[in-house]
Parts: sequence; structure tokens; C-alpha cells
Amino acid sequence: MSFTLDQKVGQFLFVGIPGKTIDPETQQLLKTVQPGGVILFARNLESPQQMAELTTDIRRFVKITPLIGIDQEGGRVDRLRTITEPMPSAQEIRATGDAKFAYDLGHITADMLRLLGVNINFAPVLDLAVVEDQDNALQDRWFGSHPLKVGRLAGAYMEGLQNHGILGCGKHFPGLGDSNVDSHHKLPVVQRSEAQLMAEDLRVYIDLFGSLNTKLQSVMVAHAAYPTFDGNAGIPASLSPNIVTDLLRKKLEFQGLAISDDLEMGAITTTRTFRDAVVQAMVAGEDMLLVCNTPARIIEAHEALVKAVSEGKLSKNRMETSINRIAKIKARATAAPIFDSIAFQRAVDRLIALKHTISVQLARENHS
Repeated sequence: MSFTLDQKVGQFLFVGIPGKTIDPETQQLLKTVQPGGVILFARNLESPQQMAELTTDIRRFVKITPLIGIDQEGGRVDRLRTITEPMPSAQEIRATGDAKFAYDLGHITADMLRLLGVNINFAPVLDLAVVEDQDNALQDRWFGSHPLKVGRLAGAYMEGLQNHGILGCGKHFPGLGDSNVDSHHKLPVVQRSEAQLMAEDLRVYIDLFGSLNTKLQSVMVAHAAYPTFDGNAGIPASLSPNIVTDLLRKKLEFQGLAISDDLEMGAITTTRTFRDAVVQAMVAGEDMLLVCNTPARIIEAHEALVKAVSEGKLSKNRMETSINRIAKIKARATAAPIFDSIAFQRAVDRLIALKHTISVQLARENHS
């Protein structure tokens, strides 16, 4: 299948859409950009049936079957809570210490998401709880403070997802746990040595890249600066060749998909122009770029990448490498079944039962 330059560039974008339906403006946006992925938020959801129809419509307007993603971690990051039963957090799973609960939550989440037409979940969080109550937007989203515990619980959750048709995406590479700033607002600086990162934060990724049960095939790269790799240049990991290409690709030999965190976040917009960030992220070695909120920004990102290619800033080879990785991941993504409200309700019932079992166990532990 031969692609035009515009279609190729579209593959690199993972975009948000404004509403609960594909209105004429959104239809035009999808037709123009032909994005490689679409990410859904609470603003897009009204009911299970409506969400399934929305994902079907997205596929109608995007020629090359897109990835359709969501941040469905449970706890405070739970997009489905607007249309169904809230899910337990990583913190609650962690408190039980039971990997079976993590696997079951992954399995139930996968069954729901597949019925709703989603094929990739931006979870699990693999950051270590370095300082539990640090104001960095990660509270209750982490599975533990020790790499082995995080790997065991997050790995079981991911196995539950991936064994049942939903791709997982580990975040936030190379590790945001030791930050004290929320990257939604400004750029965190993580002061860890390479040896410390390799032994702790990156240990989780290394173990999951090599897992025999379920390999981690997709990572989201953090908007945080790591002086150990980039000195005091204030370069976010998501835009850093030293981190995306040298560390992730070469040193850790990761063959899967690298996705930037949302390029509309404050960590990026307060430090450089949006157009520069888009091109820098691709040059650094990212495969897909999240642009989650503003239609005009999505068009701007598309134009900036087309221009970068025509000016030779983004080589043909660099593009083809990412196109191939995206195609490989898409080949693993499952096709959406027809929405079945009875099957969806069965998954909800299993979720309610799981929450009850977890709360009983936690109550028992608190009393013992």
C-alpha cells in the first residue's frame, strides 16, 4: 500500500477530538490529518452504546485503521467512570499486594475497552513511588516504591490487558517518580544518576521488555528533564535523542512503539514553541505524538511535520522506521467487535465483584 506524504505524516499523530459525536468539523479534521491514533477522554463519553458508535465512526473517516486509545488506569485516572462503575486504583491493588487482583483488573478493563472499540490503553503507570505524597499528579497511581513490586503488579495488570486483546502502554519513561512538579503545568527536573535510574526506575521497563508472558510493546515518554543525560539544557525526555534514541532504542534495545506524552502540556508549552516541539520529538526518535485537546494544534502539528520532511529535517529513513513500528503495533491490535450490552454488563458485574473482594481483603488486613 503506497501512502502520500500527508498520510505518512498523519500516522505519527495520536489526536484528541472535541465532542461525543463526529460533527462536520471533526469529520474534516480526521479526513485532513488521517491520524495514526485517536485518544478519547471523559468529554467524549456519554454511554457505552454511544462510545461504541463513536469509535465505529472514527474508523469510518480514517482510511488506515487507527489505534484508538484511552487513559483507563482506574482510581483518579478513570475515563470510563462517566459511563460505568468506577475502577479501583493502582494504590488499592498495591495495598493488597496481590498480583491476581492486578491481572483481573486488567482482564475486566480489556473486555470493556474491546467492546467499546478501543485497542490501546495508556496504562499501567510504571513510575516508582519515591516520595508518596509528592505533588506531581502521580498520587494513588503507582503500584509501589520497589522495582520488583511494581514489575510484578503492573506486569500482571498488563498481562490481563494484553491477553484479552488490549495493548498496554507503560508510562512515564524513563521514570517520573522522583519529580516534585506536575508536568501538566511545568517541566519537572529529575535529579537521578544513570546508575540509579538503571537500578531502580528503568529496572521495571527492562524486566517488562524481556517478559516471556507479556512483553511491553509500547511506552509513553515523559515530559521531564534528566540532567544525567542532557546536562542543564532543560530538554524534556520526550524531545531528547539521548533518551529516546540512545537510551531507549540502543542501550535498552526496545523495538516497540515510543509515544510522547501530550505535547500540549505545560512542560512543553512553557519551554518552547509548539511547532519546534513537534519536530524535535520526531527527530529524537518518537514514533507517535499525542496532541490531545486543540484541533488547530493538530493541524499545526501535521503541517510542521510535512514541512520538516520537505526541508530534510526529518529523513525518509527516520519516517519509514516509525511507519513500520506503527504498522507492527496496529497488526497486533484487535478489531472491534459489535457492541454487546449484555457482555458489557457482565464485565461491569465482574468489576463490582472484584471491588468487593478487594475491599474485604483490605478491611481484613486493617483489622489484623
